[in-house]
Amino acid sequence: MNEEKKKAIEELEYASPLEISRLLQQIELYDEKSSQEVLDEVYEKFDSEEHLEDEVLKPVFMSVVDGLLEATAGGRVARKKGLTASRVIEECTNFSYDNLGDNHADVNGYTEYKNINHDEIEYQIQLEKWKRDGKKGDQPQYNGSVNSNSTQEYIRSNLEDSSAMNDYKEKQRHGEKKIKDEYTEKDNLYVSQNNMPDNYNDETHRKQAQPDHIVPLKQLHEQYKHNYALDDSDLKRIANSESNLAITSAEINQVKRDMTNKQYIEWMDEHGKPLDENTKKIMLQKQKEATKSIESDVNKTVAKNLVGKGQVDEKAMKNAVNEFKENNGQAPTEEQRNQIEQNLIKKETNEIRGTAVKNAAGQAKDYAVGNLILFIVKPIYYEISDIFKNGLKEGVGADSGSQALGIRFTRVKKYVMTHAKAFFGDSILDFVKGFVSSLIEGIISLFVGMLKQVLKILKEGVKILVGSVQILFGKNAKAMSPAQKGDAIIKLIGGSVIAISGVALESLLNKIGIGDPWSVVLSTMLSGIASALFMYILNKADLFSTKAERRYERVKEIFDERIKDVQEATELFDRVALETMKEQRLQFESIQEEINTGLESNDIDSINTGLYKLADFMKVDLPYFNTKEFCDYMDSEEVLVL
Repeated sequence: MNEEKKKAIEELEYASPLEISRLLQQIELYDEKSSQEVLDEVYEKFDSEEHLEDEVLKPVFMSVVDGLLEATAGGRVARKKGLTASRVIEECTNFSYDNLGDNHADVNGYTEYKNINHDEIEYQIQLEKWKRDGKKGDQPQYNGSVNSNSTQEYIRSNLEDSSAMNDYKEKQRHGEKKIKDEYTEKDNLYVSQNNMPDNYNDETHRKQAQPDHIVPLKQLHEQYKHNYALDDSDLKRIANSESNLAITSAEINQVKRDMTNKQYIEWMDEHGKPLDENTKKIMLQKQKEATKSIESDVNKTVAKNLVGKGQVDEKAMKNAVNEFKENNGQAPTEEQRNQIEQNLIKKETNEIRGTAVKNAAGQAKDYAVGNLILFIVKPIYYEISDIFKNGLKEGVGADSGSQALGIRFTRVKKYVMTHAKAFFGDSILDFVKGFVSSLIEGIISLFVGMLKQVLKILKEGVKILVGSVQILFGKNAKAMSPAQKGDAIIKLIGGSVIAISGVALESLLNKIGIGDPWSVVLSTMLSGIASALFMYILNKADLFSTKAERRYERVKEIFDERIKDVQEATELFDRVALETMKEQRLQFESIQEEINTGLESNDIDSINTGLYKLADFMKVDLPYFNTKEFCDYMDSEEVLVL
């Protein structure tokens, strides 16, 4: 019961019979006035810009905080558990003891991408820091999953295939001695030192033809060494494919070596040896084509390895054959070699799938841990916040600090114990959903290029479809109008699209030279800000006219509550008024009897005493209390006022 009602009831209990009707009328007018004020407030809120703070400023600010936390190891670890600043603050500030609330990690597409690539991001950040520090101490180690047949240290001989390179060189040869430079398009190279033309004055053999890896072996190794669906043999085949080889002069090849064509062009410009424009154009085009072909080969190889149709690792096969010889005293037959090969392929496929499952389970477990932390933190946050707002003792009406702490601790404990069963029930379902989503995301992360983007979009499309079905037919669907469902679906689609655009934005920032962690920091900020602004614009546009519906529902909700409140208050006021009037009637009859007795006996003193009691009963403020004061008052006043 609020203070106004308490005060009204007290006034009613001690009111004069002359005042009761006026007080009841005031109470009725108060209810009417209060309702009008509430209605005005609802319309003002929906029609004003006051809600900008909740709809724009707060989400934008939290997006900036989320981005800044990406620059800290602790922030990245919390994010991996689904504990972004936005989520923590929103759920803590909206917490109520009355309901369980939301306790699942609703991770968007970009955050999920970062979580799956968490180990790679951490490695790149530590590696950049190590380089900035002058490579002091040991080089940072990658702590994520890798293929057991993949060498993490770059060893050129593991990737260079001389046989494939020589075969390609022979294919490009025409005539006995001549071969064309594929970068300069000049037919001025010779095949080997032994067949150098007599008219060539080339003592250092700068014009000898050499096969060049367009995308350097070292860069391919660095790019794909952490892909646990690829081994050294896979990468060796891809790196030495004809699409990544180009015949050029030793003069170019020996300088270029570990540089891409673009880097080589820039290096030549910086050293005052610029290439002609045609050569630059050809080299850049070949790099583009080679990169596209490599990405295609990587995707095909990953897909085959996942379904058990890949090729066996050369070293693993060699070791298995040697082991067979040692155990059996003879080399395996062709059939036995094929069986050994199939067993190795199956083993590697199972290892790749097992790694994917293990990583997905680990991520789902992280989400579950984050949910548990937040489940416990929310009531604790509520109590701490209440202490600052209302005081340690005053907030719970305790007589001492220890008693207040006991009450608050009991309240937290009761909440946790009451909702534990429902929480863990939801957590099991959330774990399964997180596992499936993380497993798919992990498999997508093994692919590269355009295919990876397409798969990512398809995955998000499925999530949007599932979310839309839940909106249309889920447990809350009956409480939503068609317009509200349409509005929710549009926001779901837009939010998902903006979230996954963070992946492309991060890639763009990397291309222009902004590396980890700042590319992740900025893309997190910008995608979050874009999402907040998108939601605000949709609310302002009100495409489905949901604002009127929400305003109507809010008004209806308020007045339903007020009707209930008024009914309860009316019953209470009626009961108090009836009890008060009943007591007043008994008092009045007693006073009336005393006056009538005085009249019957002609006892003026008894009559006056009764009249004074009646005036006091009616709460009439008389300026006299006996006969003498009455006479003095009559003599002193020209006009008498009661």
